[in-house]
Amino acid sequence: MKKSVYLIVIALLTAIYFGCSDDDKSPTKPKPDTILKVSVMDKTDSSVVANSNVVVYEAATGQSVTRDLTDAEGICYFMLEEGNYYLEVTAQGYDPSPAPNVTPVPFFVAVYDTTEQNRMLYSNGLTDIGYIEGSVVPEVNNVLLIAENTADQNRYSGISGPDGYFVIYNLPYGTYDIESFKAAYKQTAVVTSNISSGSVSDSVTVSIEKYAGSSISGSVTFLATNDTLDVDIVLRDPKTGNVVPGLRTHENLGNYSLDSIPDGSFEAWASFENDGYVLDPDWLFKNPGGLNLTFPTDSGSVLNFSVTGSIKLEYPTNPADSIYAFTTDSATAAVPVFRWTPYPSSKEYFIEVRDINGNRVWGGFNSDGTVNHGYIDDSVTEVQYDFDGTASSQLVPGEIYQWKIWADKGTAADSFVEQLISSSEDLRGLFQVPVPEVKK
Repeated sequence: MKKSVYLIVIALLTAIYFGCSDDDKSPTKPKPDTILKVSVMDKTDSSVVANSNVVVYEAATGQSVTRDLTDAEGICYFMLEEGNYYLEVTAQGYDPSPAPNVTPVPFFVAVYDTTEQNRMLYSNGLTDIGYIEGSVVPEVNNVLLIAENTADQNRYSGISGPDGYFVIYNLPYGTYDIESFKAAYKQTAVVTSNISSGSVSDSVTVSIEKYAGSSISGSVTFLATNDTLDVDIVLRDPKTGNVVPGLRTHENLGNYSLDSIPDGSFEAWASFENDGYVLDPDWLFKNPGGLNLTFPTDSGSVLNFSVTGSIKLEYPTNPADSIYAFTTDSATAAVPVFRWTPYPSSKEYFIEVRDINGNRVWGGFNSDGTVNHGYIDDSVTEVQYDFDGTASSQLVPGEIYQWKIWADKGTAADSFVEQLISSSEDLRGLFQVPVPEVKK
C-alpha cells in the first residue's frame, strides 16, 4: 500500500487544534474542531483492523466527502462540518460494512465535538486473495469501479473518494478488467490488472471524461389500483448489485426519467428501498432478464414498472431503516423460526435463505418453477429453518444471512411456482446466528 495514503493524524489534529496566534491581535480561545473518529475492529476478538478503507458520505446527497485508511491502531480521523453522514468500510480479509446492497444507517456529527463511530467487521476466511488500488483521473468522487475476473467473469466493486483514490479488496488471484461507471462520465481507455501470489497488489490509473450519455424514461403504477407511487428507480450492476452513482431517482406523479447514463450493461429496478412495495414478482419470474439494459443501444427506451405491496417479515429481520442484521434468539441458535404476516389471496408460500455472499443455502425456486423445499400452504405463517431436511448446509454461528419469502396464488398443493403475487422486500430479512457463550 502506498505510504502517501497514510496520515500522521494525531500530529495534524494537534497542529490544527492549537492553530497560530497573531501577535498584533488580542488572543482568543480556540474552538474545538468538529471531528469524526472511526474505529474498525474484528468482530470475533475486537482486534484492530489496519488499512481499512473508510469512505465518508454526506447522507442527504450520497456524495462521498472524504476517505482515509485506518492506521496501525485501526483508527482514522476526519475534519467535517456539522451534519448527517454515513460510512462504507472495506478491508482485506473481511466482509464489507454495510453488506452489499444494504442501505447504510446515517449518524449525526455535532459541531465542535468529536463524534465516534465503531465498525465491527467479520472475517471472510478467504485465502489466495489480493487487492487493486488506484486513482480516477481527473479526481472524481463517487465513481463505481468494477473489477471483472477474465477467467470466470465474477465481478468485484469499489468506490472512489473525493481524492479519486479507490481500493478493491478480497480479489482471488487472476487477471482483471477494470471498468468505471458514474452518471455523465465515461472511461477513455481499457485498464487491465493482474494479481498473484508473487504480486498480491497492483496499482492502476483509470482515466475518465465528461459524457452526455444515454437516457430512459417510463412510469410506475401500483397493481391493485391506478395509483401512482413515490418509489425509487435505479440502474445497478447486474452481478454486484451496486447502484451506479447518479442513476437513482424518485418518480414524479407516476413518471420518471434517468439521463446521462454511461455506456455499459445494467439492471433497472424500482422500489429498491424499503418502502412497503416490491416489483411484481410474477412478471419478474416470467420475464427473466427483462430489466437488463445495454447502453447506448437501449437509449431512449420506455420502461414501465408495476409494483405491489410487500409481504411483511416479522422475525428475524432488520428494521426497515437499519443495515444491522438482527441477532436471532439463542434458544433457536442455528435453526431459527421464520415468521411473517399472512398475505391476502395467497395459496402457497416459498421461502429462501442465502448467505452474506448471496449463495443459496436453503429453499427458493428454480427458473423452471420447481421449489426447493417442502410445501407451505396459506394457513402457515412460520416455519423452522430446514424443516424438510433439504438445506445444503447448516447455519454457522456468527455468520450473517438473509431470508426472503414469496406468495403464490396457484391452487395446486404441488410446491411449484404458478402465479407469484408478492414477496418480501429486497433489503429486509437480514439476521445473524449468535455465537454460543462459553461456560466458565
